[in-house]
Amino acid sequence: MKNRWYATPIIALMLASGAAAQNETTVEAAKPEPTLVGAPTINAQYSDENIAAVAKMLTGTWISAQPITEIDGEGESKIVLTVSPARVQGLTDVLYCETARADSVATPYRQSFFQIYRFKGNLRLRTFDVRSENAANALTGASLVPGMFPTTITAADVFPTIDIDLQKDGQGYKGSSPAAYPDHRGGAVQMTSSIAFDGETISITDVGYDSEGNTAWEVGRDGGAEFVRTEDLVDIDYYDDQLVVLHFAEPEGEPIQEGDWMVIHYLGRLTDGTKFDSSFDRGEPFRYKYPGTLIPGWIRGTEGMTKGSRRRFIIPAALGYGDRAVGPIPPGSTLVFDVECVFIEKEEAPADLNAAPAEPAAGAESGG
Repeated sequence: MKNRWYATPIIALMLASGAAAQNETTVEAAKPEPTLVGAPTINAQYSDENIAAVAKMLTGTWISAQPITEIDGEGESKIVLTVSPARVQGLTDVLYCETARADSVATPYRQSFFQIYRFKGNLRLRTFDVRSENAANALTGASLVPGMFPTTITAADVFPTIDIDLQKDGQGYKGSSPAAYPDHRGGAVQMTSSIAFDGETISITDVGYDSEGNTAWEVGRDGGAEFVRTEDLVDIDYYDDQLVVLHFAEPEGEPIQEGDWMVIHYLGRLTDGTKFDSSFDRGEPFRYKYPGTLIPGWIRGTEGMTKGSRRRFIIPAALGYGDRAVGPIPPGSTLVFDVECVFIEKEEAPADLNAAPAEPAAGAESGG
């Protein structure tokens, strides 16, 4: 017997509402097909040219030149930093940084901010961590699509963690923390940090010290953990109707076809970080016959998925529920879905009832 996955109440609600949206797409059919466009241009403003130069050198996608050992010593992997201009109400000259394993860029394990500011006339780099889970949810992936950075983030959502005094060093900058800062990881009670960067590489050294002043852990033991600038690691499709699809994993395989059954895990949230539904939380994926009668943005986002595909859809209200309120989703909401295709189940071909009867086997006696 094949496994069967069933729709839960919120998904049933989505399907019902999606049916109305699907009817609307019939009217939309006469309009030109949506086309791919370039990523939106980010016009970041900074307080002075030196701050702008530092920000430009740090902005981009970076990957560690070598695998980095985790602080707990349980494993190591290459690490990816994605740094982009950011808008935080109450702060100026800010960048947003996501830190993730190279094999899991969709789920950063650290989300932080860099602020470049002046202290006694000299440049400083200050790091901030994110204070609340909701803010962290709203920010997830914002370094990859900075043009859609959430407008709800304020200075109250972050807290400062460490300062680094910067000084010019050839074509780049280098610096270290002016004092040790509290820390609790790996048996440490305090830590120091230093950085050097020139627009093509970033070198970071962090050291944690125990209560006796001995090194408890160290990142970048031999001259700093080096990161090199790299091309974007995530393919992103921007459409002229504001739909955005991020492709995190696209394994080879037969893509989903009309009439197939799609088994999918998903998490849905609003742009302010509010989670409105998650099959992951229920521990049970959702199964439906493709393409279904869900909202147009979902149908478009799932096109061409194969088993194991992982994507993120950013769906504007016009391709979602429009001006309607649907359960916990307010009218006019942009929706963000993280989606993973668990399985594609082919529809069994029905027997051909009009087929001619089989010829009797040679030597068989005819009835009569």
